[in-house]
Amino acid sequence: MKKVIFVCAAAALVLGMSGCGSTKVAQAPSLNVNVDDDVDKVVVIDWTDRTLGEVSAPQWLKNMRRGNSDTFKQAWGTDANRVVKVSMATGKTEATAQALSRAGFAYTQAAELSQKVIGRVGQGLNDVGQLEAVYVAASETKADMTGLREETGFFQKVRTTKAGTKEQSEQYIYYTVFSMDKGTWDNLCKKYLMDVMGGADLTTETQKKVGALFSEMKEDADKKDAAKQAEEEALYKAQMARLEAERAKANADAAASNAETAKTALKAKEMDAQEAQTKAATEEAADLASYLM
Repeated sequence: MKKVIFVCAAAALVLGMSGCGSTKVAQAPSLNVNVDDDVDKVVVIDWTDRTLGEVSAPQWLKNMRRGNSDTFKQAWGTDANRVVKVSMATGKTEATAQALSRAGFAYTQAAELSQKVIGRVGQGLNDVGQLEAVYVAASETKADMTGLREETGFFQKVRTTKAGTKEQSEQYIYYTVFSMDKGTWDNLCKKYLMDVMGGADLTTETQKKVGALFSEMKEDADKKDAAKQAEEEALYKAQMARLEAERAKANADAAASNAETAKTALKAKEMDAQEAQTKAATEEAADLASYLM
């Protein structure tokens, strides 16, 4: 079975918070891609600054979602030493999605820090109770965001068509980009880690592991995530190279198979010609024998 995903061929940058209004146009260009029929079809039908010729998924936004803010800093002239983060939310209207995105930023950062704590500290814990304590403390601790500067925002209006029922629904996705100086980020990480260690019955060993995270977490996370993205891109390129090699081999095999088929067909024609010649000779001999008799 095949299904079709429509990928819009355009997207946009927000030039300022005042430019977040949505302007409709007749119809967005789309590209059809064959996929499985059991996957919902999602179409981006409107986005920030669409009428200015911007794309529906700007590269800086893609990179931000992967944890790399370098492209955004370059595009927006943001100080390279500032820590830049993005928060996203969905809503029935653009205003609702925007409000939720702004309000949910602290939760988003708490979730990111929670993942770091559980990922780093949890790996070395053998006691199930201790692991559970770290998990609960890290998950419930709130990140008190202060000293933030809202840099910009970006919205997408998407239409989803259910694969089975073909039922359609529309919603807005809003991305809010915030920045903070490194001192603010350091204080946030420190307070978060202290709250984690004070929010559960942790052993001294576990507390040391949590505390040791500060030297890593206070660094600009973008740089670490950028390295991770580079690694992912390298793996992607390696996969693409492997696929290209496999495709080339398949093409070569197909060419060899076609050549063999052509060779076989030629031999068959030669055999048919010989058979026809033998048959003609036999018939001629039979006619001659009949005449002599």
